[in-house]
Amino acid sequence: MNIFITGGTGYIGSVLVNESINAGHNTYVLTRSKDKTVELEKQGAKVIVGDMLQDGQWQKTINEMDAIIHLAAPPTWGKKVTQQVALSYADGHLQLTKRLFDAINPKQLERLIFVGGTSYFGDSGKKEAKSELFQSEPKGWGPYIAPSIKYAKEKIAEGYPASIVFPAQIYGPSSWMEQLYLNPLFKNKPLTNLKGYDPYFSPIHIEDCARALLHVIEHGKIGEDYIISDLQQLPSSVFRDEIIKLMGVKEPKFRAVPRWLCQLLLGPVLTEYATAHTNFSSEKLQQTGFEFRYPTYQEGLSQVVKAWLQKQK
Repeated sequence: MNIFITGGTGYIGSVLVNESINAGHNTYVLTRSKDKTVELEKQGAKVIVGDMLQDGQWQKTINEMDAIIHLAAPPTWGKKVTQQVALSYADGHLQLTKRLFDAINPKQLERLIFVGGTSYFGDSGKKEAKSELFQSEPKGWGPYIAPSIKYAKEKIAEGYPASIVFPAQIYGPSSWMEQLYLNPLFKNKPLTNLKGYDPYFSPIHIEDCARALLHVIEHGKIGEDYIISDLQQLPSSVFRDEIIKLMGVKEPKFRAVPRWLCQLLLGPVLTEYATAHTNFSSEKLQQTGFEFRYPTYQEGLSQVVKAWLQKQK
């Protein structure tokens, strides 16, 4: 297939590009950075330099594709997410969404995979894993991606051949895993915990997340929503303790941070995201025939820790 990826140089996108190329697809990546062109081309990708907020070659190219996977979003990593930052993010996210749909000819495209996140569904509680039919008040990033998801659903109702996917907690050897766990443990520094909270957690290895996005193109149904999480939901402390064990740290240090301080340092959005239960099931995805490379957090974390430690040598 000819697959067009937006956000292909980001946390998920960089892994998705590799998985798509390895699966034998002609993989086209939209990037604003000319500097990343050489690296992407070495991987085997075909690069379109452009900005979704500006007219350009990308609008012609996407209508020559079989499928599009839309990951592009305004950058927020490393920022304190205040209400103002979150509202700016929501506005930018919706602009990207509208620009994407405006450029697509729905009669030519076979499938669009529009990527959201499980924060859209709200706090799941911890008693039982929830499905795509669950809906509570969106939490964390949820309220700020909700306008884009609403718009996407309206376009699907108009006849656009799209599915919306909702990855749960995506983990891998970089980003938040490295910042919160791997680096501190490696350097014998304390792990930061949010005092009084141990929310349920639905992990998904970043490679399986990327593979699931590709899988839904061929095996998902147009107009359907799909949650992406692995086979085992668990308290976040159990996930953390497995990382500690794999890192070989016998006496880890901890630093408990009260909620008010977390809000002061990270902002209300990330604090709410960190305290809400995200207990979700991917049963619907599994029913399409998807098979996990890392079915549970134990298998996935073992690979992540080994890969990260190898890079430190």
